[in-house]
Amino acid sequence: MIPSPPPLSRKGRGEFNAGMDYRRLEARDLPALLALQEANLLANLTPEQRAQGFLSARFSAAQFTEMAAGVAVMVAADADGIAGYLCASGLAFNRRVPLAAMIERFPEIQFLGRPLSAQRCLIYGPVCVAGSRRGSGVLRGLYAALRDEIAGDYDAGVLFIAKDNPRSLAAHTDGLGMALVGDFAFAGGRYWILAFTVPPAGRC
Repeated sequence: MIPSPPPLSRKGRGEFNAGMDYRRLEARDLPALLALQEANLLANLTPEQRAQGFLSARFSAAQFTEMAAGVAVMVAADADGIAGYLCASGLAFNRRVPLAAMIERFPEIQFLGRPLSAQRCLIYGPVCVAGSRRGSGVLRGLYAALRDEIAGDYDAGVLFIAKDNPRSLAAHTDGLGMALVGDFAFAGGRYWILAFTVPPAGRC
């Protein structure tokens, strides 16, 4: 049986990173968010830096705004600025980008006894945490904040992680309890598919 992700409550977020505010994206956050994205893009990193995790694709300010309006973009912010962000978007948004190759596999992928195509799914990601904040609970805080926002609206969240990004895979399977449910290939790249349950309304 695939385990559900560990419960991460709104009340407990302070344990993930004291003094951090987990909230929805605001227009004033975009310049810092875009700078954090650029600092972590695969193309901008050395081989040594890539071993610590990386982003595979660049999104524009307009795309971040569209994701925020469609489902949610959560940010982790404190007095020093934006420490991380986590995006979630609908299937329609992602059918216009390479994720269409993953969505096409949904009828074949079973999660908690049903194919993903028979469930209300959202796409999780991209997610990015500043290098200096990794390991401090920011990812868990962002994940808890997202689950609060989407509770009751979806059945499952689905994401992909490049097979050459083992740090990110471990952060999501070992750290957040997500399930590895499949894989896919696109344009020469190979990716893992992960899934997690979305709690009912009032059960975060």
